[in-house]
Amino acid sequence: MLNRNELEKFASMLGFTIWQAERDYLQHLFLLFLSKKISDELVFKGGTALQKAYGLNRFSIDLDFTEKSGLPEDLFERIKADFLNFGFKADFSMEKNKNAFNAKLKVQGPLYKGAENSLVVLRIEISLREKPLLKPEAREIFPAYSDLQPYLINVMPLEEMMAEKVLAMLTREKARDIFDMRFLLNKGVKTDNSLVKKKLLGYDIDFSYKNVANALKKAEKSWEPEMGQLVASVPSFKAVEKEILAKAKGWF
Repeated sequence: MLNRNELEKFASMLGFTIWQAERDYLQHLFLLFLSKKISDELVFKGGTALQKAYGLNRFSIDLDFTEKSGLPEDLFERIKADFLNFGFKADFSMEKNKNAFNAKLKVQGPLYKGAENSLVVLRIEISLREKPLLKPEAREIFPAYSDLQPYLINVMPLEEMMAEKVLAMLTREKARDIFDMRFLLNKGVKTDNSLVKKKLLGYDIDFSYKNVANALKKAEKSWEPEMGQLVASVPSFKAVEKEILAKAKGWF
């Protein structure tokens, strides 16, 4: 386990604040323990998956998954024990509804000072609403931290993550979805209309150029304040909007 001085060095190397580095470190530790407990029951997705598995250049907070098959009932108890054996006390709570399984893992990490506000709360959301549409890809993750070993985890393919980002952009006003979409487009990931339409089933919204443009406009207000907490240098919203709209013309 890392101490504060070691964590500061990794934070500087990764371009994170020390608090972001602590969370990133504990996210990797959770994923490492998870990878040893399950095989293909979960598919890792979302911004943190893009950051850990594909090099997305922003900090990401939540751990998002889609359930492929049933999970062991004692999964989080076993992961809690793994954290303790590694040197970090952890407690978890969970809620479940028909659409999602949500867990909070409160960890006494490297920067823990004995107070509640110095705990790191890892939020884990497992979607139960739908199954993955494409075959997951087994990706080997190499944490930057010297005391963590590489691990293998099933990750949603980039084409399906793009479809999920389109869904997110059309159904909520989060600047990070726009940032992530630009990252995927710059990697050459194609937008598969059939995948997007399947993701939109059950939502009262059409996949159209007009709706994409409107969604971008709605996210403009939150661009600077939201992305300022997640990246060292915030790109111009107008430039990002122009890039995405130019690509979007070829989607329809």
